[in-house]
Amino acid sequence: MPTITIPGLEAEIPENWQVQGMLTLTLPSPDKNVRPNVILTKEFLPRPMELAEYFGRIKESIEKRGIKDLKVSDERDIVVSGVRGKMMICSWDVSAMAAMLSKDKEKKLEHIKPGQQVKQIQVTLLKEQLAINMTASFPSDKFDIYYRPFQQFLKTLKIA
Repeated sequence: MPTITIPGLEAEIPENWQVQGMLTLTLPSPDKNVRPNVILTKEFLPRPMELAEYFGRIKESIEKRGIKDLKVSDERDIVVSGVRGKMMICSWDVSAMAAMLSKDKEKKLEHIKPGQQVKQIQVTLLKEQLAINMTASFPSDKFDIYYRPFQQFLKTLKIA
């Protein structure tokens, strides 16, 4: 029987279950208002799809969020654990996103000030119908500090 193991949790998975899910990893930050994070999702697509088509849909959904100052600074092909993928780096003013969120929810977002930039790395890996997506969000002014450990994290991935 397969098992799933994450720090502090282990479970046996019945043979006929499919493991699809999301995992959020947070990186240490000296600023209590900044939570650098990596969101990793794993899913099985209902049908085979070309990487360009699948990544195109993800990119389009990011662009359709309506963040007015969204800028894509890099987009490239990558290979992680022998699996082909795409990586995109984009940035925007956090206050633009906060303004959008405050319209939808009654969240307290006073700590977010105009000019506060975030950089986000979108990594998509596609192996047959297995899709792995990672979204890493870091403060723009500290991007290099957080990007290096993220690159090391990518090197440790083992995709069956």
